[in-house]
Formats: sequence, structure tokens, C-alpha cells
Amino acid sequence: MSDDGELFVSALFGFGVGTWIFVRGFRQFRKYRVLVDTPGIPIRSVPMGLVEIHGMARGEEQLFSPVSHTPCFYYKVEIEKWMSDSEGRGSWSHHFTDQNGVRFYLQDETGKVLIDPQGAELDLNRNARCEAGGGFNRGFLSMFGGGKKTDPTLGIGPSESELLSYISSAGTGLFLPQQVPTTPPSGSATAGTTSNGPPSLHDARVQFDAFLREFRRRGRVATAGGDLSTILNFVRGGLARSSRTVHFGEQFRLTEHCIVPDRPYDITGTCTENPSPRDENDRNLIVKGENEPTFLISWRTEKDIEGHLRWRSLKYIFGGGILSAICLAVMLLKALTG
Repeated sequence: MSDDGELFVSALFGFGVGTWIFVRGFRQFRKYRVLVDTPGIPIRSVPMGLVEIHGMARGEEQLFSPVSHTPCFYYKVEIEKWMSDSEGRGSWSHHFTDQNGVRFYLQDETGKVLIDPQGAELDLNRNARCEAGGGFNRGFLSMFGGGKKTDPTLGIGPSESELLSYISSAGTGLFLPQQVPTTPPSGSATAGTTSNGPPSLHDARVQFDAFLREFRRRGRVATAGGDLSTILNFVRGGLARSSRTVHFGEQFRLTEHCIVPDRPYDITGTCTENPSPRDENDRNLIVKGENEPTFLISWRTEKDIEGHLRWRSLKYIFGGGILSAICLAVMLLKALTG
């Protein structure tokens, strides 16, 4: 392909990217307008429909996050893989995102309301970032403290082998997060530790073996019963695990964000009726709405959220528009002079 042809293809690609960024900017601006038009209210006064509330995250049921082993209600882990080209240049590329959690309560001075965080857009502080894998060179460097870059602000980070096992299993149905125990299990490696300590490697292996047995059992049942949908789900799980098997020399970077207990959060979502209330003060549930999809959980204050969304939407609109205009001009110039 000639230089002119490569320039035209690059301009066409840039025009598509610019258009996508431009459209995304308007979506962000719509979200900004929704938040501006939805003032924050006390939790005790929440009506049915879209609401914005602010309070402390509370709840009895918690999980250990997979990267920093932090007790939390919800975690999101962005996993990136180091990709190199033929010339030895490399960069981090998105591998996949893993997220999971449990319901929790948001409480202010007037009351509390149950939150189902599934499907929410998370705007949270980074809880931890670390790297794993990389083969002999990273293993050699780790002996001198230079291989593993971990910055957990909460909790205690797992070993590199645990991280690689997590990368292989997350998202395949073979990995589920450990729940925070109320009392340490007797006779185990965690006996005598605090209730907020990380799960022992023995407990993690026991849990993994249990899921592996269940995975094999479902495969046998699906094959014997001949249920096509069950068989397909079983095969998808196996392929997902196979495609995420960590090979020697591969290097990964994990970035974790968590919703942790006793921290303030601002939540904008849809208030519905709680199908399983514990008492008369537990009749509401905040979820992602069907008609209004805005569902944001943020560590920022209301004003900070609005300012952040306004700036991001303007950046996308003007940045995408300028990129599209430049690329379109290049394509028209090449078409007229070609």
C-alpha cells in the first residue's frame, strides 16, 4: 500500500474514533444533566424512581477483594496484559474486567436503604495496583524486591502465584470471592487471626477444588441429559478458562477498586420496592432502572461529581469533534488530489 493509501486509511480510522468519542461525550453530558436535575435527598424521604442519596456504606455480609484481600461490598478489577510488537515495543492492553459483590446499606442520619450494586457505574478511588507474571526476569528481580509492584492502601496483598491463579479463573465460573468470616475457622491457618484478615491459601484451595468438582459434575449432567443450552454454557465456561490460562512469560497488571465499609458514597439510582424486607424500615431498594439506566456509585461529593462529568463530557465532545473534522479534511483532500 502506498503512503497516500495508508494516510487515507489512518484518516478514515481516526474519523471513526473521533465520531465515537463525540457521541460518547453527548452521553456523558446527558448523564450530567440527569444528575443536575436530581437533587440529593435524605434517605428516609426517598420516593420511587430516580434518586440521589449520600451516606456511609454499612452491611453485615462482605467479601475479600481478590487483589488486596480487602473486606468490601463490591470490587472491580481491571486486568491488563503486556503486549509487545515485532520491534520489541510494548504497552498495556485491556485483557478483561472482573467484578463481583453483595448488597449493602447506605446510611445517613435519617435512615438506611439497601443497595444492589450490580450494573452500577463505579467512580471509586484506586484501592490497589500490582503486577504478576513476566517469566524468569521478573522472578529474578522479585528476589531483590524489584519484581512486584504492589500498592494496597487497604488489606494485605496475595502472593504472585495466587494472583496468576486468580487471573486464570476469574470470570469462568470457577472463581468466587471469599466471604469475610465472622469468626476465624478453627484448626486452619487463619485461626487466631482477626475476622478481617485475608483468607488462607488452604481455604482458597479448598474452595477452588469444590468449584472444580461442581464444574465437572455439571459437565457430566449436561452431556448425559442432552440439554443443548446447558451443554453450551458448560463448553463456554471451559473455553473461557482455556483462553485465560496464564502461560510462562506473560505479564499482567491488576488495578482494583472497592466499595469498602464505613466510607461515604454518593449514589444515583432507581428506587424500587425491596422484595425481601427485613422490617418496616427496609422496604426500599436502589438498583439500575429499566427506563432510566443512570446508576452511579461514587466516592466524590455531589458537586465534585457534577463538575467531573461536565468537564469529561466537554472534553469528549470537543476532542472528538476536532479529531473527526481533521480526519475528514484529510480524506477530502486526498480524494480531490488523488
